[in-house]
Amino acid sequence: MIDIVVQVMLYISGIFAVIGSLGLIRFPDFYTRTHAATMLSVGSVSLGLLSLFIATFWSVYTLKIFVIIVFNLFTNPTATHAIAERAYKIGITPKKLVKDEMKT
Repeated sequence: MIDIVVQVMLYISGIFAVIGSLGLIRFPDFYTRTHAATMLSVGSVSLGLLSLFIATFWSVYTLKIFVIIVFNLFTNPTATHAIAERAYKIGITPKKLVKDEMKT
């Protein structure tokens, strides 16, 4: 039963990876592409690691995989936010910007 759950989670992780990759190709500007990349790395990688966590439960690697999942969930969005903020400060503006609320 655990093997079936792990396989389903890996398939869903693969589907997330394909959708995120399509977003990287199809989205029009830098900010939506970084959003797609973050969703790809957080969603797909974390789900794949979670399935690995379930598959190797109570083994030597369980704590290591858990630490990697937590590290991934905290650092990827933070790094993407820092990159997007710096891109805005150097002058990269989003497409179809109606009102610039960050302009000071």
